[in-house]
Amino acid sequence: MSNTIVLLLSIGPLAMVLAMIAAHGLGESKDAYTGEVTGRGVSSSTGTYGPTGHYMMHIRTDEGRELSIEVNGRTYRSLAVGDRVVKEWGRRWPERSE
Repeated sequence: MSNTIVLLLSIGPLAMVLAMIAAHGLGESKDAYTGEVTGRGVSSSTGTYGPTGHYMMHIRTDEGRELSIEVNGRTYRSLAVGDRVVKEWGRRWPERSE
């Protein structure tokens, strides 16, 4: 009986973290829009494992919504203020519109 409790206590937190990661990723991929980059910025914070950069993009959609989204470094470097972007359903990050 005590082995079962130890097993549940050790697997439970891992399962919760994995579920949170999956839910976060799914939430971002369900949105779709087109718009224009209106601003961008980088902030950093220092945590237990050293400094961490956060790349933010500000986008005004064609429907008039104002979005502030955190993106990865590659997406941040590929987009500039004034660029037209498209975010397709199922994709995690917006891309430059052709």
